[in-house]
Amino acid sequence: MAVCSDYHIHTSFSADSEALMDDQIQAAIAAGLSSICFTEHVDLDSPFRNAPPSDPTADFHLDYDAYRQMYLLKKIHYAGRIQIFFGLELGLRASMTDPLHQYLDLHPDFDFVIGSTHSARDGMDPYYDSFFRAWPGEEAFDPYRMYFEAALANIRAFDDFDSYGHLDYILRCGPLSADGSSPERSSSFLYEKYADVIDPILCELILREKALELNTSPLKKGFPETNPGKAILKKYHDFGGRLVTVGSDAHTPEGVGFAFDRAAMLLKECGFTEYATFEKRQPVMHAL
Repeated sequence: MAVCSDYHIHTSFSADSEALMDDQIQAAIAAGLSSICFTEHVDLDSPFRNAPPSDPTADFHLDYDAYRQMYLLKKIHYAGRIQIFFGLELGLRASMTDPLHQYLDLHPDFDFVIGSTHSARDGMDPYYDSFFRAWPGEEAFDPYRMYFEAALANIRAFDDFDSYGHLDYILRCGPLSADGSSPERSSSFLYEKYADVIDPILCELILREKALELNTSPLKKGFPETNPGKAILKKYHDFGGRLVTVGSDAHTPEGVGFAFDRAAMLLKECGFTEYATFEKRQPVMHAL
């Protein structure tokens, strides 16, 4: 396995996972990984405006103290078998830069911070179908463009993160056509249609020396490409980007390290020779 580090894993400390930390660690060891980083959710603007009130997985606030304590216990317990790092997936929102900075200032112990755009369109999450429905009087409604424009604004407003997560997350959520397929579910299709806003996102990441995450979760869910797919990864490399992290976004043990051989081949096809992990917010490079 050319990629031996999974830098995007969730446990029951994230509202949308029931996985025990032990189970995720043991799955990583079984998969032959040498290191993992837990990246529990923090979305300060959750529950999102379009989340059903009855959804128990919609509140992405973290019990930091309990998470930190459990992490330290497991790091010591599994020493010599696997390296375990302490991370965060931080939901970005341009209108909340002060609270985001304050959160990281209060919690300086993270090895790694993923910055992700989960909410756009005035605090709505594309995970819920209502994101894709036009409001009364809304003309030329394009939820995909709206999402990427929000991502660009988020990165320009706040860059205290290490890697940008699942850049085209919205492709997991878009409505399916009648036959069960949808071109919007293809990362390459999205890039071709929205390159005018995706290219600036890639350039901002490079100029700010931020990594781009290759997220294998869509492959586990049956989608044809990773988040992002080959077209976006290659363009990032063509623009001069060299920092790439790899994460499964696993919420269950079955997802840990999923399709990492395929991820390594994809990175090589796009011109990359290394991938990055992080320790104490600093990149460490590894040969593919």
